[in-house]
Amino acid sequence: MSNRPASTKRGARRLSPRAYKLWSTVHLVVAAAWLGVTAAKLVLGLAAVLTGAPPRAQSLYLAVDAVDVAFPPLAIATLLSGVVLSLGTRWGLLRHYWVVTKLVLTVAVIVTAVQLEDRYVRRAVPALEWRDGGTFFDAQPWSAGLLLALPVAHLIMLVAATVLSVYKPWGRTRRPAARPPVRQEVGAR
Repeated sequence: MSNRPASTKRGARRLSPRAYKLWSTVHLVVAAAWLGVTAAKLVLGLAAVLTGAPPRAQSLYLAVDAVDVAFPPLAIATLLSGVVLSLGTRWGLLRHYWVVTKLVLTVAVIVTAVQLEDRYVRRAVPALEWRDGGTFFDAQPWSAGLLLALPVAHLIMLVAATVLSVYKPWGRTRRPAARPPVRQEVGAR
């Protein structure tokens, strides 16, 4: 087998088979790891919200912070490897609705994580207060709900992106019709 890229006609694969396998493997590994980090954050956050012991909840939130260190590099690696794959295959970056939807979901998870999640967790953790025998959720249901809402939303979006990768629904996006070439009259200037 040759390592030369396949035909570069519109819609044809631009990556060699070896490069395609490499980028597919990278994308699958980092996307699965990102999904795992998101699931871990949800499980740890849920355990922290439901525990009746403030020191345990604080430890669990510290664990969320520790796991969260992997979130940005995995998110960026997933985005970049997905873009390389889409540009290097017949699917294209903006040619199919499922690819565009995956791109929007990925960017949405990244933006909301950067803009909202860290801010909510950092504000809520110092305010952890419990009633005797209760949980954080009993004492502050609004804060507890916020701490869990984003990881739940992120998990749903990442699972949806995974499902889109498998089923590839919806077909092609609309592209503007190609303009016919402009004919110049002979002798006209």
